[in-house]
Amino acid sequence: MSDDRHRHQALHVVREDERDIPVSDGSSSPEHKEWLKEMRGWLIVLATLAASVTYQAGLNPPGGFWQDSNGHLAGNPVLRDGEFVKRYMTFYYFNATAFATSLVIIILLLNERFYTSEAKVAALTLTTMVDLMSLVGAYIAGSTRDMANSIYIIVLTCFLFVCVVYIARVLPTLCFIVLFMSPPLYSLAKKRWLPVTEHMRKRVEAAKEREKKEEQKKRGEDKQAHTWRRRCFSCKCCLCCRAFEYDIESRGLPKTEDS
Repeated sequence: MSDDRHRHQALHVVREDERDIPVSDGSSSPEHKEWLKEMRGWLIVLATLAASVTYQAGLNPPGGFWQDSNGHLAGNPVLRDGEFVKRYMTFYYFNATAFATSLVIIILLLNERFYTSEAKVAALTLTTMVDLMSLVGAYIAGSTRDMANSIYIIVLTCFLFVCVVYIARVLPTLCFIVLFMSPPLYSLAKKRWLPVTEHMRKRVEAAKEREKKEEQKKRGEDKQAHTWRRRCFSCKCCLCCRAFEYDIESRGLPKTEDS
């Protein structure tokens, strides 16, 4: 009976905390709309920059153009007339693809209705990935003629991409732990002096409320049992474990003590 009572109280606390945190993956939530708006602005900036760079690279390819007709035709790209024809064609197709996809992204983002559908957002994201990959391919083909350097750039790009994706996945959890462990930073975040989302503020606030309720509950049990259990509040490891313990998004139901 005592175990059922503890589990029921824990489930009730989690449900109360979930009511306080806004849903971040719903298409109708204000936070999701704000995220779509910010993403639209960043994509426009990225597409405009990519279109400018690829346009300039198309008019002035690596190596430039021949200025005379001594054994070649004036106006032809230097990289094309020689043993690096395949490398020039690789640069040309990658650069043309990046330029075309950048223009497509800019045109699509001008229509706000196009950006409201999740399927269209996924298609736009795929187009952006093609644009970025084409930019990387054009840079690899046009920046060097050595195959070893080209392989190095490819490996470095893939490694950095994996690092960015991993950091993007763990960054919200790291931000939550830092705000939970540092009351001064949390107070600055509540005053909106730190670039923290409303969802993250609600998440930390819910965890601190759960911590406060749990501490009050344990103090009441200690008074009834005439005992005092001292907890460590200065150890960073203990603070980090407590952050995971009271976070409703990391481990689901909180840990309960069996009596």
